[in-house]
Amino acid sequence: MIVLGALLVVAGVVVAVVTGGEVTGGWLLPVGLIAAGIGALLAGAVAAVRRRIPPRAAVRAHRAAPVGGPVRRVRAVPAMLASAARGRNPALPRYQLALWLLAVVYLVSPVDFIPEFLPLLGIGDDIGVGTWLLTSLYAEAGNHLAAEQRRREVDAG
Repeated sequence: MIVLGALLVVAGVVVAVVTGGEVTGGWLLPVGLIAAGIGALLAGAVAAVRRRIPPRAAVRAHRAAPVGGPVRRVRAVPAMLASAARGRNPALPRYQLALWLLAVVYLVSPVDFIPEFLPLLGIGDDIGVGTWLLTSLYAEAGNHLAAEQRRREVDAG
């Protein structure tokens, strides 16, 4: 994540220097790339720090053995959401579903807390919400797959 963020920042700076704002959208592309890069850098830094902090006992079980690659986790998201909505997944509270829905509505709606015409800040809030949404869904999909695997092992054993 940190490497991706650095690449986006560098790409934004290169586009800004090369085009000088003389492209169709003016400075929107370089500023957007730089904002996305800064968001990814911050998310990567937070993730790196969180890996060094010892997890609580409830979370430790899920992190012990990561389950599922990116494709498998993406495929698990609909089943995870359906089980949580029906109340079959006690590890995922319903307020988390409400937060995810609120994030999707915020990203889709034209109303923003920070208007888009403010350089770097206007698109930054959308990038931050989108990054949180994707990383949260990805992590919880891994937890869902781990819980399913434990259930299968208990049923088989």
